Amino acid sequence: MPSCIITGCQNRAKHNIGIRLRRPSTRAIWAPNTDAFMCDEHATRGLEIQIILTPTNTHRIKTRVTSSDGHVITRSTPIIQPA
Repeated sequence: MPSCIITGCQNRAKHNIGIRLRRPSTRAIWAPNTDAFMCDEHATRGLEIQIILTPTNTHRIKTRVTSSDGHVITRSTPIIQPA
């Protein structure tokens, strides 16, 4: 099991951070998980999340999660659903 993404936390982390783009019907066009995880404690304390969107032509979603100490976890997932 991975460690928590929160800087300085050594807790085991089972909660995966993900992001989703929903249609008006609430079905997802894409919904990749990241490779960043959080422990129970930090999952329920609250967070400030910053999102930066950069358009590409790769037909993939690249996620980048950065902890407060600058540690970066990236993942690339193909887009398989049509808009």
